[in-house]
Amino acid sequence: MHKLHTAVGSRERGGSILSAEEYAGYTLCDPQGQRIGRTERIFLNGRGEPEYIKVKMGLFSFKSVLLPVQSVAADEERRILILQ
Repeated sequence: MHKLHTAVGSRERGGSILSAEEYAGYTLCDPQGQRIGRTERIFLNGRGEPEYIKVKMGLFSFKSVLLPVQSVAADEERRILILQ
């Protein structure tokens, strides 16, 4: 079983949650595991915490959407983010 983290967060000292930059390039999947797109960038709020994820979508990745980080869980082993 892969370890999932709810939402994307900053790495805490000795913790296993990755920093925002390290999530760029992860694949975004729906709850059934179907690929939706690829994460391009993480936007931080005023406190430096991840708030939104920019996802490139579509056949040629021409479309981009912003998703709140609270709507995804991270599977760092498989390098995917899963919509919840």
